[in-house]
Amino acid sequence: MRFIAAAALAVLVLAGCKAPDDSDPNLATPPAAGGSAPAQPTKVAKPKSDTRVITYRVGGSADSADVTYSTASGQEQQQGASLPWTKSFKVKRDAFTMVDISAQNQGSGTVTCEIDVDGVKVKAAKSSGQYAVVSCDHSLGF
Repeated sequence: MRFIAAAALAVLVLAGCKAPDDSDPNLATPPAAGGSAPAQPTKVAKPKSDTRVITYRVGGSADSADVTYSTASGQEQQQGASLPWTKSFKVKRDAFTMVDISAQNQGSGTVTCEIDVDGVKVKAAKSSGQYAVVSCDHSLGF
């Protein structure tokens, strides 16, 4: 019985031992054998930005459109906006997670929408016809 208890204790002790994880970017590289070489500096991942720049665009062959879009303070609307139309603003983390825009042309022609995040187009759409409606939405992914 003593042998079984000693073996169980040895298994528990060994189970708690773990080799270092070389994939962790926060671990420093140990010095070379003999200690003569200096240790390599540690790599620390940069945190993602807490702010995004959102740009909405509405365009097309129509002269004007009714535009509805989301901001950190809620939905906003601009009636009869001349096209092309653009709105840019900054969004902080946790202000909201989705951005969206929709536009309806005031007659005929095409109407387009686009959402850019930090200067990169993430969504675009197009619609045409009398009183056509177009919409774009995107998850910010903070």
